[in-house]
Amino acid sequence: MAIYINTNQNVQINFEISSIGDRLLAYLIDALVIGGIAIGVLFIGAATEFALGMFLMFIPIFFYHLICELFMNGQSVGKRSRGIRVMKKDGNPASFSSYFLRFLLRPIDSFYGLGLAVIFFTNNNQRLGDLAAGTVVVNIKSEDDLKQQIRQEMNINPHEGIKYPEVAQLTEKDIEIIRTILHNRVESKEHHVVHELAKKIAEKINVEYDKDWAYYFLQRLVQDNYKTHMEE
Repeated sequence: MAIYINTNQNVQINFEISSIGDRLLAYLIDALVIGGIAIGVLFIGAATEFALGMFLMFIPIFFYHLICELFMNGQSVGKRSRGIRVMKKDGNPASFSSYFLRFLLRPIDSFYGLGLAVIFFTNNNQRLGDLAAGTVVVNIKSEDDLKQQIRQEMNINPHEGIKYPEVAQLTEKDIEIIRTILHNRVESKEHHVVHELAKKIAEKINVEYDKDWAYYFLQRLVQDNYKTHMEE
């Protein structure tokens, strides 16, 4: 089970939805971490006033998941150990409101295993908190792995500089059109559509290009667009 997301560079990234098993293991690990925090705070509380100790214990336990997801990019200790994290269904990082909605509905999800039951009946293994927040929990790769995946698809040399900084003037729609034409004309690089598009784009951003290499000019623009967004 997976979701497919188009990045700002118009490259499709495949994120595998985390399994129920991984989520359960992450939950158990987090429970152990919370238990450890509670024991540590109790020792602190014993050396101070009891009421203060109980208050100190309440904060990290009650807000554990919200604090972790906010400051660990959608992960808790358990999620990080299992290589999973929370993200929006459209591929963007979850916002504070998304994390807060998940946090508010966590007690309901925990009520008699309701959240686990809902996960079984949703396409993307979402609990009630995920459905309300528009989030999913996915298996992730490191940022380096994701960048490498994009470079391979676009045949990008990471050590090559930006040739056309004017590409910043193009919109995401412009880049998407260029990528579509390049994909459709990979076997006919001299097609008139390629030349017409290259001419219009060159005029739009006011650059000179070799008319005999229109296809490669467009390809370089896509690569420079990638570098502008991902390598800065």
